[in-house]
Amino acid sequence: MKVTDFIGVKATYDERGQTIWGVSKEGLYQKIADVRGWGAIRKMFLTPDGLVNEDKASSFQDELGKFIVDAINEKLQREANNE
Repeated sequence: MKVTDFIGVKATYDERGQTIWGVSKEGLYQKIADVRGWGAIRKMFLTPDGLVNEDKASSFQDELGKFIVDAINEKLQREANNE
């Protein structure tokens, strides 16, 4: 059994739940991971008055999730091309 058997043929990111899903050939979804780090991300977007810019922090968390999904999909594509 390989990791790619668990992930499926592609990965996708769900912004509503900050969740990364694998998708099988049959279109079935398998939860791979939750994008975490909300506390650390919020600290990155403090305003001068010490409040958190929630919109920027949320956007960053989604960018992170999409970045991870892109990396997974690139790896899946490379492995598919080598078979």
